[in-house]
Amino acid sequence: MEIKDYREHIKRIARERKGETVYNGSADHAAIIMENLFASAQQCVRIFTGDLNAKVYGAAPVVQRARQFLGHSDHVLQVIVEDLTVSSSHPLIEELAEEDGFEMYQLDQDLSKHIPYHFSTADADCFRFEREKNSHSAIAAFGDSETTEHLNDVFSEMLKLCTKVDKAQFLN
Repeated sequence: MEIKDYREHIKRIARERKGETVYNGSADHAAIIMENLFASAQQCVRIFTGDLNAKVYGAAPVVQRARQFLGHSDHVLQVIVEDLTVSSSHPLIEELAEEDGFEMYQLDQDLSKHIPYHFSTADADCFRFEREKNSHSAIAAFGDSETTEHLNDVFSEMLKLCTKVDKAQFLN
């Protein structure tokens, strides 16, 4: 499927929110899904990732949608990273570091070694799940509350084992 067609397909299933599962096989696909997770969210986006891969989270449409999402004072973006190698020049960090609704955490390194996956959720019914964290291959769905609620529970438990990152280190 051409990237333009993939983008339109993801926009459609995000709009319909019927729980249809879609495959994601590249960084470009991942970015399109993340863009639509931000566009679909009405309250909270959660991301568990290795290092905020700039090919995905630094893509201009993702950064733009994240900015729009956090433009609402009651919206929250929570990010758990395994590896805190992101810098203030990362497009997403550069854009959001001063936002009150942006929270970043680092997962305990020992625990990180035992978790084989990454995932993102939007509210209580949209998700993207990478079964193998060193791959862009993933599945995603918009309108699947059962899976998303489970992932949100996992995220909440992981937060208890994290250290909050001081965003001031990203400000110039």
